[in-house]
Amino acid sequence: MKKLPEGWREVRLEEICEVNMGQSPKSETYNENNIGLPLIQGNADIKNRKTLPKVYTSEPTKQCDIGDIIMTVRAPVGAIAKSYHNACIGRGVCALKPKENNDFLYHFLVNYEDKWNKLSQGSTFTAVNGNDIKNIKILYPPLEEQKKIAEILSTVDQKIDFVDKQIEETETLKKGLMQKLLTQGIGHSEFKDSEVGRIPKSWKVVRLEDITEVVTKGTTPTTLGYQYENHGINFIKVESIDKNGNFDKNLFAYISEEANIALKRSIILENDLLYSIAGALGRVAIVNNSILPANTNQALAIIRLKNKSSVNYIYFYLHSSYIKNHINKINVQNAQANLSLQNIRDFKIAMPPLQEQKQIAEILSTVDQKIENLKAKKEAFEELKKGLMQKLLTGEVRVKL
Repeated sequence: MKKLPEGWREVRLEEICEVNMGQSPKSETYNENNIGLPLIQGNADIKNRKTLPKVYTSEPTKQCDIGDIIMTVRAPVGAIAKSYHNACIGRGVCALKPKENNDFLYHFLVNYEDKWNKLSQGSTFTAVNGNDIKNIKILYPPLEEQKKIAEILSTVDQKIDFVDKQIEETETLKKGLMQKLLTQGIGHSEFKDSEVGRIPKSWKVVRLEDITEVVTKGTTPTTLGYQYENHGINFIKVESIDKNGNFDKNLFAYISEEANIALKRSIILENDLLYSIAGALGRVAIVNNSILPANTNQALAIIRLKNKSSVNYIYFYLHSSYIKNHINKINVQNAQANLSLQNIRDFKIAMPPLQEQKQIAEILSTVDQKIENLKAKKEAFEELKKGLMQKLLTGEVRVKL
């Protein structure tokens, strides 16, 4: 056993806090009318390490208090949050109430999440029981040192929370700007009714097909006898694109050069728009040189515009509430989560003159860049905290009291 820092001891979790395993109430007691207590059932009721329950139960079973530590006990196991509610806890979580009232244990368990993640990788590990929780081993410094460590880590958490609020506010700003700019434009005083709602008089409404060279989709390589590779040509799937239109290169697949040639129809080019038509509908991304050469499958439509100058404007328009509402109506009619290429070709687009398109896209791109910068700032604080936890929670670096 590794030697403990001077003054520290190793304890089991149940020695330093109360462990309250959740118990789900009867499903018929669930309601959205604020009757009874809010219900924390699992990871879906947690956001940014804060409880965010969606339903109530009129017959609570096990309960937690504001300030308790919440830990998920079903996949994903070990996710940590603070309870911001006096609530009922379901069987997907447990509540921990430290005997010494400070945040040291909270930060220790946040750091411990990596151990649960490693345990679950490549296995069927999906749940833990009360004994597993109670027997977690904690490196435990004297109380004053606990408080100082918690104070340092909580200061970084406050920075992260502040940036989170800035991100949320900027995303709200973008949503409002999109609604205004994509329907009212810039500096207009005269408007007309159209197929897509009220728009400036100088704008026109076009079908997406009218402004495109190509609207097509790809093929899964295995249908032609090709296998995915460990490296090679990038192969983009729906999950490779996040809801904000960014590519996640960690989620790319790969195909051989031979397969890429065989799948010639779905080779994608710079400034193509990719639009998801199966699975998570309505994800949009602009293809840039950093991911080329690349190919895609039948879950993504490839939209190639005649005028490349319109790409950024069409990208934002495809994110608009009008298009989102439109695809929701199509899905109600189809009763399944997919769109045809003809559905895409028939999209109605409100088109300003080219110069105004560029101005609108530039404004929205500037807001997008601010969001990305804030996310990078948040990530930097999270990396700082991760490094501090590794040193402070093991006693590798001691704090001055």
